[in-house]
Amino acid sequence: MQKLLLLAILIILLFPVIADAQEIKFEGTHTPDSTVLKLLDDYSRMFENHTTVAERDAKRKALLSPGYFYHGMDGAPISLEGLTNRQTKNQFKLIADSVYDRIFYQYENTAIFIFKEWQHLFDKGVEKKGVNSVLIVFSKENGQWKVLSDIIGQKPIITPPSATNK
Repeated sequence: MQKLLLLAILIILLFPVIADAQEIKFEGTHTPDSTVLKLLDDYSRMFENHTTVAERDAKRKALLSPGYFYHGMDGAPISLEGLTNRQTKNQFKLIADSVYDRIFYQYENTAIFIFKEWQHLFDKGVEKKGVNSVLIVFSKENGQWKVLSDIIGQKPIITPPSATNK
């Protein structure tokens, strides 16, 4: 009965995150922590509710670990400040996106969220559409969950059917 109640609470908390796509698959050694799932939801919403990269990253900072880093396809990890500066210089703008193949791994003091994402964006003066794989690492630091890193992985081989319709 407790597991059913926990599942119901998780579904309610995650509804905004999963409403536009398939459900999240849960794995790991621990039951998903509602606090880290709330952080995931807040982090996801932060990407939608901003007008500039600088505004987005000012909101983002409160959710991040002091040791946060972004690791892009170029293989070079950078800080939030470096990411903000680079994306501002490149006039980065996310036009639309769709997330799929989501797996959330919960461990005692670490959580990992992996997914694939179709994006329609503007970067370096060019409008682009493409698919990425993404990994977000969360860590529990001094009793609080924080985002430790965003890691962009290799491009998935298969493009989701919905990406071709956008």
